[in-house]
Amino acid sequence: MLFRRRRRDPRFHETRTLAPPRPPPSELPTEGKWQALDLFGDLTADDLDAITARLEPRTYAKGDVILREGADGDALYLLDAGVVGVTRAAGGGRRAFDRRLAAPTALGEMALIAATPRTATVTAESAVRCMRLACADFETLCEDHPALAQVLTRLVGDRLRELDAIRTVGKYRITGVLGRGAVAQVFEARHPELGTPVALKMLSHALLYHPQFSSQFDREARLVAGLDHPGIVRVFDFERAYGTRFIVMERLEGTLLAELIERTRLRPDAIRRVLRDVCAALHYAHQRGLVHRDIKPSNIFVTRDGQAKLLDFGIAVHRERSAAPDDGRVGTPAYVAPEQILGHPLDGRADLYALGITAFELVCGEVPYEAAEVVGLLRKHLHAPLPDPATLTPSLPDDLRAFIIATTHKSADDRPRDCAEAAALLSPTAPGDPLVPSARHTIHIDHTRAAEPAVRAALDALRAALDGADGVELRID
Repeated sequence: MLFRRRRRDPRFHETRTLAPPRPPPSELPTEGKWQALDLFGDLTADDLDAITARLEPRTYAKGDVILREGADGDALYLLDAGVVGVTRAAGGGRRAFDRRLAAPTALGEMALIAATPRTATVTAESAVRCMRLACADFETLCEDHPALAQVLTRLVGDRLRELDAIRTVGKYRITGVLGRGAVAQVFEARHPELGTPVALKMLSHALLYHPQFSSQFDREARLVAGLDHPGIVRVFDFERAYGTRFIVMERLEGTLLAELIERTRLRPDAIRRVLRDVCAALHYAHQRGLVHRDIKPSNIFVTRDGQAKLLDFGIAVHRERSAAPDDGRVGTPAYVAPEQILGHPLDGRADLYALGITAFELVCGEVPYEAAEVVGLLRKHLHAPLPDPATLTPSLPDDLRAFIIATTHKSADDRPRDCAEAAALLSPTAPGDPLVPSARHTIHIDHTRAAEPAVRAALDALRAALDGADGVELRID
């Protein structure tokens, strides 16, 4: 289970008898809109059908209270039609905020994350239809459809990004957003006592439904926290909150290698520097028995001074446990080694294969294998010959071609014995220009919803002023 339900608190439990749901008012639309919510993006039709089967429709007339501040949170409400008002008391009869929400939107979603009392009162401002999903039903759904737990990850992520919602994770205070991906979101935070800036990585809730994930995570986390190498991002701490795990890491200045690939083609010397740094970091980890299992450009960070650092040991495993039969997290399909696909025991040569695929992408601007479906992509890793990178990049230096060919053999026995041997294939790196911009200014703007138009206008003006400026890249999330 993701969390333990809190016992009902008599201070907040409503004992009044609820009237049965009213019949839908004639002015309500006949077709619901809740499935259009971003909350359910990327879910399959089967997953959506499973949710739909558990939803209980409820209708309300103008003035009806749908959720009451202080009452037990035992369900999520999907506003399917109509408009509601949301208010929160600030003490002394004052209101902390007052806003209106129109369908489709989610109401009372924190009930799915933490068993806490409702934090606001929601009142129908028109005829309203909601779809109610009980927390107990959602927990059961996640056990049968683990992908549905992604909904929780989106909910927590949204609340961490909002000004008046979640602001702390354990002892760390959230100060900004650093990035988001398919299985994790990363936030900027500070230690409350030391004031040290850190990166707080939230793992997808879906991972917690994989068999033995929690016990394996705790075991491997201790190993990862003990890694001390300049090419590996430091892990300081771990937190459990909001139904998932958070990894507390050092806050880096620079950019992901994946972002560099998207906007530029790196020079051969720059590619050699990245590959040599990653080989050194992997060699250190492999000597300590850890296999990373998810080497790819989005897990390699390039600092301002050009140092490549390995990120995300979240699915790293000790080589003695690398063939666990119940481990379904095999890595990223575009980069995964054949023996990893087949569930065979792994060693550092599986990471070398993924690094070879990454090197191919660095020199060619694309991965060697693509397919419409994951199964087809995995089959290509198992059976399809690697395209010659020199064909796609005729000016490719011989040493980079040799590195790619040597590290991407289908059989691990045909690859270099370790990362040190692979790095020896690369020619010496000449000094060059930095891989990332020499200066970065980070601005966090916290504002109310009412100030949103003014903030957007200011950001648009800044974007227009810097558009086309030489040597400037503006990123606004």
